[in-house]
Amino acid sequence: MATRIQPKWQTMQEVCELLGIPLHRPSKGSSVPQIFFSDIASHMGIPQQSSMPALARAIIERVHLPWLDSFSSEHTNSGGGSTVTALGLLQIKNAVLVWLGRAPFRLPSELEVSDWEPDINWQEIRDSLSRSLKEGIDRPGASSFRTLVLTEYQNTCAITRCETERAIDIAHIVPYYGNASDHMQNALPLRTDIHRLFDSGLIRVEFDEVNKLYVSKVHQAAFPDYAEFDYVAIAVPENIDSHPSKKALEIKNRLSKSLWESSNVMNSSDQ
Repeated sequence: MATRIQPKWQTMQEVCELLGIPLHRPSKGSSVPQIFFSDIASHMGIPQQSSMPALARAIIERVHLPWLDSFSSEHTNSGGGSTVTALGLLQIKNAVLVWLGRAPFRLPSELEVSDWEPDINWQEIRDSLSRSLKEGIDRPGASSFRTLVLTEYQNTCAITRCETERAIDIAHIVPYYGNASDHMQNALPLRTDIHRLFDSGLIRVEFDEVNKLYVSKVHQAAFPDYAEFDYVAIAVPENIDSHPSKKALEIKNRLSKSLWESSNVMNSSDQ
């Protein structure tokens, strides 16, 4: 049976409490700060290493526990940089337990990720909103939600990899219908022009079941200027609980279904 993995901050807190070291929390982009591993290594008499994954591996192997590629974000689809995954942190906790003379626990063999879904009446709720809220003017909590999404995506447009923060909007996958739609799995940081095309259905995001990654697709009407972003693997957070909701993407793509179907008909008639 699939197991839901706990968030990084919770495992880090448990490790810090076990060792009696200062509390550390994930930083920008869900990265685990170097000092967290340095403090653990100091307690266990382990020399410092050149990178966080290398130091994490040294901690784990110090007590003869196995190191797996899935413990480093360098091996995730997003290529999440030199940090350690949530699963890797659980193995770090195991290493600390063994070092303290306690029994480790069994790591989950299969992880479960809950897929966010909008309210069944989200369209009616959205229709009842004032025009200013629909257009994103003075939405409650907009600033903090923007910060959360940008942090998870490391201040980068998910499709273009643009890093100019002022050029990046927070796009709702299922259109905004109130605070309940401000969910991490219902958001994508997109460059302003990409955001407009996404909202209009000319650029869409789908989950490729075969390759297990999210890809962007460009409608024929936008192809001349945006062909470089057609079938591009989009960036996703290292934290799997923050990945875009597949159900939300399905709902979003159904909204522009007729637009894409008419394009397919035109393409067939041109052949």
